[in-house]
Amino acid sequence: MTGVYAELKEAPIHEIDGRPTVGMMRALYGVRTSVLWAHFFDQLGFRVVLTPPTNQQMARAGIETMIAETCFPVRVSQGHAKQILGKTRFLFLPTLIDMPTPKPSERGFYCPLVQSNSYMLRAAFSIDPSNLLTPVLHLKHDPDTLCLEISDQIRSRLRVSKKAIKFALMNALEKQKHFMNELYHSGREILNDAVPDEPLVIVTGRPYNLYDERLNLRLGQNLAKIGVAALPMDFIDVSSIDLSDFPSMYWGLGAQIIRTAKSIKNSPHYFGLHLTNFSCGADSFIEHFYKHIMGEKPYLILELDEHSAAAGVMTRLEAYRNVIDNVMQKFDVTGKSGLKVAY
Repeated sequence: MTGVYAELKEAPIHEIDGRPTVGMMRALYGVRTSVLWAHFFDQLGFRVVLTPPTNQQMARAGIETMIAETCFPVRVSQGHAKQILGKTRFLFLPTLIDMPTPKPSERGFYCPLVQSNSYMLRAAFSIDPSNLLTPVLHLKHDPDTLCLEISDQIRSRLRVSKKAIKFALMNALEKQKHFMNELYHSGREILNDAVPDEPLVIVTGRPYNLYDERLNLRLGQNLAKIGVAALPMDFIDVSSIDLSDFPSMYWGLGAQIIRTAKSIKNSPHYFGLHLTNFSCGADSFIEHFYKHIMGEKPYLILELDEHSAAAGVMTRLEAYRNVIDNVMQKFDVTGKSGLKVAY
């Protein structure tokens, strides 16, 4: 994304190099789709401005402005919104209904709180509607249908043509595809370079947890400190894994988590760590499926929120590392693992 976005500082940024700015949160859907939108708006002559990575002040501000009980990531998103309000020419708060899926028959929905985030933010803050871009979008649509959906809702506000929007969208979708392919390529290199027969922890979870160091309490660094090799699920292409035994899977990210769990289960030296939040309604179902797939194989489920502390997380990670070590020793002796441990 070099050259197609800027990071918000203290001062407002209404224009960059003659381009009007479009503010976007580095939270919730913004973590997964910012590559797409940065290139989309860049092609249209705008510049995306992202909020900085979550810090304690932003998290606290989000918690203080919430008027309903939600999961921690949704509360954090309000802190991001508060940080960027009024500081860019436009503010992009889309309502994303679903995401692309490996098979057309899959539903691929985002959770209701992600879908309704734009409405919650507009209810919580006094936002100038003339500067808002709030399209309702189905990312699972084919490109032509998605183009119509976008252009009908933002074309007049941005004063761009339908043709320009289609060209920008096609370019952005290609950039997003290239980005995902680069992730998979990096993942394959990491797996190929891994020491044979050494354990590898595959971390599943929602992107706004996996890649936000405030929400995950620096999970990657803490795993490295105790000598545990780990890889986030987005670096592994699991689209070909059969999900027919979960025919009613409603959630797009849930389907990816379940597919990854199957990959972990079928790989003797892979071990699972699922990162989630207290009050996550979707994961209250997904966790049961995750446990069912893992069966007797050890796994760790970490539920975090604003009250979680790094010291407590480190204790659980160290205990899980010991479990993995014991399983690997037993595997070396017997050729199979028969230990079931869940946290």
